[in-house]
Amino acid sequence: MSPNRRSPDVRMVRMDRATSETTALRGALLEHDLPPDQLRFTGLPAQTLPDADGDPDRTAYAIVVGADPIHGEEDARDRCAGFGVLDTYLGASLIDAPERAVLLRAYYVTPQWQGRGVGRASCSPPLLDHLVMDVAPHAERIVLCVNLANVPAQRVYTAAGFDLTGTTVPGMAGPQHVMARPLDTRPHLEPRRRHRRTETPQ
Repeated sequence: MSPNRRSPDVRMVRMDRATSETTALRGALLEHDLPPDQLRFTGLPAQTLPDADGDPDRTAYAIVVGADPIHGEEDARDRCAGFGVLDTYLGASLIDAPERAVLLRAYYVTPQWQGRGVGRASCSPPLLDHLVMDVAPHAERIVLCVNLANVPAQRVYTAAGFDLTGTTVPGMAGPQHVMARPLDTRPHLEPRRRHRRTETPQ
């Protein structure tokens, strides 16, 4: 798929379901890498995917460009644009009422898809919100932690509706802002998502 100025069609694929698509995506995810200046802020699926597989509170997902199903390993390499994990177990140090929140962690977009709208689309309603509702129907808020030095990521999260909560927590690469936004459960979102997914990527 060649670069263009229109934001690409994006969808989320849960990795806890055994299908031919998730098998191909797993192979692509395990080949992902990030530049050192980005890698210090997150982990790669080589570690975070097995961690999620072994933890019932965590659900890993792949970010896929294009509405069509993935067909084979090469297609997965071309269209697997990122990764994230939804964690339903939050500590009380992050946010009030953690039992009604979901934590977004281990999230990234691959370098070849950065700057093309994939990050914002995959953190905004309706995509992320529908995935959260599927994983955790009880959730009311989405929470994440972002390093104070990771300004580009903060811009993406802010554009997707996340706000600073005023809480800062320690992280492996330094202090992190806690950001959150309400889960958007408006019923009109699902039809709008279906309409976008039937568009032909250009």
